Amino acid sequence: MIRLTHRVPAARSPEGQDATSRVFHHRWPVRMHKVRQWYPSSQEHCVIWRGPYTKGPADAPLMVGEKSYLVD
Repeated sequence: MIRLTHRVPAARSPEGQDATSRVFHHRWPVRMHKVRQWYPSSQEHCVIWRGPYTKGPADAPLMVGEKSYLVD
């Protein structure tokens, strides 16, 4: 069981840090989902499907399982 509580804001580093500096310690499955992909040649968004795929570093352990939520 997981008890959901208010999130504590993460400590952020100074401005200018990009998302490429994240370090993942496990892999996880990503379900198929729709995204609005921008096409500069036609100057419009088109809906495409992505997935399913596994996200995270190849040498990290795979994290799978069902989630359960306890709501008070």
